[in-house]
Amino acid sequence: MTILLAAFALCACVAAARPASGQSLGPKAAGGELKLTPEEERLVRGSKAELLATGFSEAYFDAHFEPVRVLNTPGDRRVTWRFRVGGHETLVHDSLGFYTAADGRRVNTHTVAATLGVTHDITQTIPAEEASRLMRECIGEFEGGAVVLQRFGEEGRAALVFTAVSVPPPAQPAAQPAPPPAQATGARQDKLKPGGKKKPFLSIGTVDLETGRCVKGVAQVGSPHPTP
Repeated sequence: MTILLAAFALCACVAAARPASGQSLGPKAAGGELKLTPEEERLVRGSKAELLATGFSEAYFDAHFEPVRVLNTPGDRRVTWRFRVGGHETLVHDSLGFYTAADGRRVNTHTVAATLGVTHDITQTIPAEEASRLMRECIGEFEGGAVVLQRFGEEGRAALVFTAVSVPPPAQPAAQPAPPPAQATGARQDKLKPGGKKKPFLSIGTVDLETGRCVKGVAQVGSPHPTP
C-alpha cells in the first residue's frame, strides 16, 4: 500500500526539561514507583481503567505498563505510561479533559482510547534487528526510527510498529527555464522567479512488530514549488 502526500515534515523530539508545577517525574519510592499525590493517583487509576477498556487484560497491563510521568496543572493534565514488550519500549500518552455532569460532578475524559482503538495483549514480537532488516527491504537505507503503539490498518486496531524514513538522496537543482526574448516595447514584465532545488521524495516505512508486515508510503520533503 502506497500513500502519496503533498508535503512531509517529521520531527522526533525528546524533551528533557525540568518538571513544571504539578508534574511528577519523581522522587521515586524504594520500589522504583513514582511518589504521587492522592489526586495524581486518581488520575493514574482512571487512565489505567481507560487502557483496560480498550482490550488489555489486567495481568498483562500490570506486567508491561508503568506510569512514568503525571502532569496535573490547570492547562495540562496527562498520564504517560512506559510500555515494554519483547525488548521494545515506547511511551503511551493519555491526555485528560473533563465535563460537568448533570448532578454537578466533574467527570474526567481520556484521549488514549481514541488514539489506540481496540487493543490486545501483545505477546510475540520480532527482534529489533529483524525489524531493521525488514525496514531496509521495504524502503532501503533509513535513518532514525521509532517504536510506537498506535492504530494500524483499516480495522482501527492498535499495533506495536517500527517506523522510519528513508535516507534522502542528494538534491538536484531544478532546471532553469530559458529567459523569454526581450520585448521591443521595453515595458517591464513581472516574471516568476525560478525555483531553487527540487524537493526530494522519501519513503516512509511502518513495520508491524508482531507480523513483520511493512507498509510503505511516499512523501516529499518541504512544500512543492508552485507551478508557473
